[in-house]
Order: sequence, then structure tokens, then C-alpha cells
Amino acid sequence: MLKWLKNFGKIERSRRLSIIFGTMIVFGLILVGLGVMASIKVTPLATYTNKQEGFLIKFPAYWKPFRPEVGGAIIAFIAPKENELDLVQENVNVAIKILPNEMTIQRLSEVIVKQVAGTFGEQVDISQSIPVNIGGRPGYRLTFAGYGPNIKNPLQYVTAWTSVGNKVFIITFTGLQKDYLLYEKNLNIIISSFQFVPIETP
Repeated sequence: MLKWLKNFGKIERSRRLSIIFGTMIVFGLILVGLGVMASIKVTPLATYTNKQEGFLIKFPAYWKPFRPEVGGAIIAFIAPKENELDLVQENVNVAIKILPNEMTIQRLSEVIVKQVAGTFGEQVDISQSIPVNIGGRPGYRLTFAGYGPNIKNPLQYVTAWTSVGNKVFIITFTGLQKDYLLYEKNLNIIISSFQFVPIETP
């Protein structure tokens, strides 16, 4: 250590200053990085379990679960309003449909993609259409933007589905496209948390 200090003292002043300031900058960046990591908050999760239909799913604890009266969803989770002008509250719902005996999940996925394109026509932008694993089973994920009635800003949709037996489980996110990146992480957590559980009959 003393030898290093003696050698350091022999370095010309300008080089010593550049080394000192360089070291300070590096340590400063490390401290900033540590501060950023410490400030990252993990979103607390709550769990919804439906033993009658045989599945569970996690969602941000500050989102509100509710049972939609229309649309056929089993359960939905809605994000709180950002302000009083927030007319489109981001939400995720889970719906269950019966898969016809002659239709495979692959064929169903093809049909859904075509239906989305046909429903929105030129007002749809499909950004992702891929097979995925959901709840340990083969599934599909479709991400697209489209225009809703009386809404000027494009809506962002992400829908993922899989099947077990003759039931298709469909998870769907809806929100404004311009705000989608703020919710994408939570959405990925929700979809990846989906699990099948043993069915309990009343």
C-alpha cells in the first residue's frame, strides 16, 4: 500500500487529478446504481383462487377485483384511476369458454387471430402473435392495438389463452396504448402466475 502511494505521488499533478476524479465518478455511478436498485419497489400481489373452475391467478394488490355483469368474464381486476379524467381504467379479466370437440387449441388460436383482424379491419395493429406456455400447458398470446367506439386514442389489448379438457381459459388486458408500457410488467406477472388447481365441487 505504501509503495503504491509513493508511486502515485510521483505521477504528475494533472494525471493524479484525472485518476482521482475518474475514481470519484466510478464510485458515484456505483452509488447511484445501488440507490436506484434500493428504490425499485416490488409490487405486492394478491391471489384470486376459483376452486369451482380450477384455477388461480395473481394480480397487483392495489387493483380491485370484481365480477363483471356483462361480457362473460368469470373475474376481472381493474387498476385505480390515475385522475378524474381517466376514462379508460386498465383492467384484466379471465373468461372461460367451451372448446368444440373437433377443435384443437392451435386451430382455435388461428380462428381468434383471424376474428380480431376481421373485427377491427384496418383499425388494428397486431404487434405480437406467438405460442406461449400458460399454467404449464400450451397456449397462445396475441398483442394488438385498435380503436374502440367513441375513443380517440388507440386501445391496447393483450389476450392469452390455453385449454384443459374442453375448457378454454382466456386472460385479456385492456388499456390505452399510450400507457401500455406502464402496465406491461404487471401484466406479464399476471399471465405467468396463472395456475390450474384441483376442482372442488360444492
